[in-house]
Amino acid sequence: MRYIKFDLKRIFSRPSTYFILFLAPIIFVVVGSAFFNSLGTSDLKIGVYSEDKSPLSKFTVGVVMSLFQGSTMKYVGDDYTEELKKGELQAVVIIPDGFTSGLFGGKKTQIVYVPSPVDTHVSAAAYTVFKRLFEDLSGGPFFNPKVLQQMYTSPSVPAPELVTEKALDFTHAFAPSLIFIITMFVSIMIGSGLVVYDKEKNLFKLFQLGNLSAFQYIFSKTFAVFVVSVVSGVVSYLLFLLVGFEISALEIILLIAVTALFHSALGVLISAVSSTNLVSNILGASVSLFLLLISGSLAPISALPRWGEKIVSFVPIYSAVYSTRLLQLFPGSEDNFLQILITLLMSLIGSVLIFIISALVVNHNFMPKED
Repeated sequence: MRYIKFDLKRIFSRPSTYFILFLAPIIFVVVGSAFFNSLGTSDLKIGVYSEDKSPLSKFTVGVVMSLFQGSTMKYVGDDYTEELKKGELQAVVIIPDGFTSGLFGGKKTQIVYVPSPVDTHVSAAAYTVFKRLFEDLSGGPFFNPKVLQQMYTSPSVPAPELVTEKALDFTHAFAPSLIFIITMFVSIMIGSGLVVYDKEKNLFKLFQLGNLSAFQYIFSKTFAVFVVSVVSGVVSYLLFLLVGFEISALEIILLIAVTALFHSALGVLISAVSSTNLVSNILGASVSLFLLLISGSLAPISALPRWGEKIVSFVPIYSAVYSTRLLQLFPGSEDNFLQILITLLMSLIGSVLIFIISALVVNHNFMPKED
């Protein structure tokens, strides 16, 4: 117990710990929420530039634009490139010359899509929606020349409004990702420097004099990091509560605790296998980046092969994010308890295995051997 107090005292004696505990979650929550807000459909701005100057072109372009009434689409001039570069538009749809004649002639036509270098993820999402929409309309009556001749557009004819159950705010749907990403970063940032620091300071002989075994040593390090990372996760959760995030405290804190334990053990393992502080920093940053990519917050997991999806589903940070989103989107589902249980088991089993490996590595590489 005294070694745990020693590690906690050493961690909390550093000013950087308080930055990680309190300022880092605030920065993550504020900046992360601002970035995720850009995924809202209300921010989608698409420009339409027509190179088709035929008499009926305005009508056919109007028919296409009628699919997206409101502020989503607007006409732009030939200087649309500047608007794209400034991020004022997410993309520009170019109607090529001869589009109308080809459409009425029943020929295959094309519309050019130019994305913006700013918020390219939004541009890519909009492109996918447009592409699928036109593919689904192909062969149907919508672009049939005879039907087009009978069509008209009118603002008095309202389109269905797309809503979500329980008025879900998609910004809050991304909150679980940020909470677990913060917990993961804190665990690995702190944990990856502890063992290698003791090695560089030649402290292992002192630990042996105190009859501290490798397993006790690793437990002390892991528990100290675990405490700090849980606090950072709970602080992040409380910050999201202030902005309207709603989810049961019991489930979210339980998930924070088990993922914090797993990543704390992983951070200590990184430090145990590192020969120098520089190596531990590089490994810690690399592992953190990899976990960030497979957390489901940035990259679409569904784009992976089936076997890749299966592997990722067993990663604690992804499983925790998925469990929390199930609680948000399907609060009454019977599968929620099972998914949370799977997350708990994977995190605990993974933590125990990593703990044993770390203890064996420390015992083999660092603990002084008796003559």
